[in-house]
Amino acid sequence: MLSKMTLWDKILIFSLIVISFAWLGLAFLFNSKEGTKIVEIKVYGNLVEKLTLTENTKDIYSFEFAENTGYIEVKDGAVRMLEMDKDICPDGICSKTGWVKEAYEVIVCMPNGITVNIKNNENNKEKDNDIDMVA
Repeated sequence: MLSKMTLWDKILIFSLIVISFAWLGLAFLFNSKEGTKIVEIKVYGNLVEKLTLTENTKDIYSFEFAENTGYIEVKDGAVRMLEMDKDICPDGICSKTGWVKEAYEVIVCMPNGITVNIKNNENNKEKDNDIDMVA
């Protein structure tokens, strides 16, 4: 089969391969420029805490919910929920989730309605009337 290919066929195939890799490289380059991230802690959908997340942020933060206090740890650009008392969170799934550092990862505590998620800076320009789905 290669013997039937002309020089121009080989140049065309090589050019298409180079262009494909160039597009992949550009996509990776533009997606890696995230900047700062924001950690949002919500209880039953209500924002209770908002923190700026950088690679240098290292601390433990507290937040109030239903007459209780929860704690998250922020370190090296990631966040995790610290373990709560078994009376407050019986299964402790939220603390077992571990460290999250990407915008698509979420920590959820179902018994207390707590969500901890990370948003990229450009995602914070959302409008309250954005429509996700119409049924």
